[in-house]
Amino acid sequence: MLKVLAPILAGAFIEKTKSMNFRIVRSLKDIPEERAVVIGRAGMKVPSKWDLVTVSATQGFFGPRELHRILEGIVASLKNNPDRAIVIACPEYLALHNGFKALIKFLNSVRDYAILFGGRVYLVTDELAWDPREFALLRRLED
Repeated sequence: MLKVLAPILAGAFIEKTKSMNFRIVRSLKDIPEERAVVIGRAGMKVPSKWDLVTVSATQGFFGPRELHRILEGIVASLKNNPDRAIVIACPEYLALHNGFKALIKFLNSVRDYAILFGGRVYLVTDELAWDPREFALLRRLED
């Protein structure tokens, strides 16, 4: 009996862990993490144990067009703290400044590094903010 159930249970485990690397959520409240690094806008409220990396066109912050620098910061954070979650809380803002194509490439890279280092990525957005085709592409990142 166990020999019959083992492949089924193994498949369920693989499916569960695979979908845990990237998740789309509607709010920061939907994220069950104790510690996280949030890529977000200036003035954003985050839980006390979370770190906010501010993205703004204002001098002194990561610029919204500097996806390569944001990615370098995410990779460094995952290398130092592989179990910490990464939260992208301003994807619409990043898409506005870079275009959707550049955003999806950036998110694919972030997801790949999260898989490599055992981290998790949460994308905070609303389906209504996107064209249906764009949201379908974002959803594919959860696979």
